[in-house]
Amino acid sequence: MDIIKKIFKIILLTITTLAIILTLAFNLTLLYVDKHIDERIPKNVYNDCHKMWSSRGIYNTRAEQNTLLSLDRAIKAGHIGFEIDFYYDSKMDRFIISHDRPTKDKDGNLHYTLKNGRLLTLKEVFEKFGKGRYFWLDYKNLDRISKEESLKAVKRLEKISKIHNMKERVYIEGCKPWMLSFYDKKGFKTLLSFHPLPKSYPFHSASSNFFKMVYYFSSSTALALEYGKLNDPKYTKTTKENLKNIPQFIFHVPPKEKLLKKLVKEPDIRVLLAGKGESVDFGYITNCK
Repeated sequence: MDIIKKIFKIILLTITTLAIILTLAFNLTLLYVDKHIDERIPKNVYNDCHKMWSSRGIYNTRAEQNTLLSLDRAIKAGHIGFEIDFYYDSKMDRFIISHDRPTKDKDGNLHYTLKNGRLLTLKEVFEKFGKGRYFWLDYKNLDRISKEESLKAVKRLEKISKIHNMKERVYIEGCKPWMLSFYDKKGFKTLLSFHPLPKSYPFHSASSNFFKMVYYFSSSTALALEYGKLNDPKYTKTTKENLKNIPQFIFHVPPKEKLLKKLVKEPDIRVLLAGKGESVDFGYITNCK
């Protein structure tokens, strides 16, 4: 019994010591990042008074999401920026517009959701709607392709971004900073995506501080983060203070006009996407004077 007690004490002491070391390391790193974060922030991030962008366009059915029709509707409604979903297909060397994950046949070929009976590519979207407009590209398989495929994808994106000089108006979203770095190195703007813990969670503040540190040591342009639920948000006053001066693209904002009108006034928030899996149009809400 004495041996068991001694082993238990050793384990407890080890865990306690490790927790103290990790806490100390976290806080020291945070102090360093807070002191130098302003030196890290790029100056060429989107900063227009039109902060409400359209998510997948304006659509009446799920099938109309991410289509030329839905984007055309959004343009006619006055939107200058759009969030769309895409996959890079290495075999075709094409970026395929789709939110749904493709299925694979026995030969290893991928089959994507068709748009009006055919594949829709990012190149076609750029050609039709790219002039003078902005794109938030949700890169669905960024973290599921190899380094070789990523380098190939970068070359393809560089090529099609010459259409209407799109490179300066494209923001590539992903949650893996080392995968985004392939695009950063080629001069593309990237969004490091994360989901902070909700306000009700004990480590709510620590979660946004952690990603602030990840952002600092990465080469990403800005942060993309989920707003969360109206009654238990992830973006709070604490989040705002922790991420001060860092450009932020906020998604899944509850479609409440009062809330959106409040958020567009925040200088660190550069873009807002309202709703989650629903078509809403708040393009009339701006911070323009």
